[in-house]
Amino acid sequence: MNGTIIVPPPKLVWIAALMGLTASISSAAAGDTVGLGARIFAANCARCHGHGGKGDGPDLVKLQSAVSPDDWTDKESNQALTDSFIVAMITRGGKANGKSHIMPAFGDKLNAQQVQDLLAFIRSLPN
Repeated sequence: MNGTIIVPPPKLVWIAALMGLTASISSAAAGDTVGLGARIFAANCARCHGHGGKGDGPDLVKLQSAVSPDDWTDKESNQALTDSFIVAMITRGGKANGKSHIMPAFGDKLNAQQVQDLLAFIRSLPN
């Protein structure tokens, strides 16, 4: 084909453009999940779990907690907890999961997407 330019039909151009737009929106939304989770964590969890997720929050002394929360920045500790366990702790609290009675349930305060955002943030801490 000497110098011939093949132009795809307009419908294919629109489909390809739409697919690219959808992929970029999805990846932007996925990337923002950790950021959204960080904001949820700062507002609801950092007072006990520490601002960096090390389990060293300032309210633990006030609550006279005998047990410190897990250090989620430690890769082994973070990986030892399953997603379903972390979600259960967030939604049902510590007492319902055989853990600290001090850990409150957030199932009535956070929706399912917020819980997933929080989980994504927790999983990002050792990285």
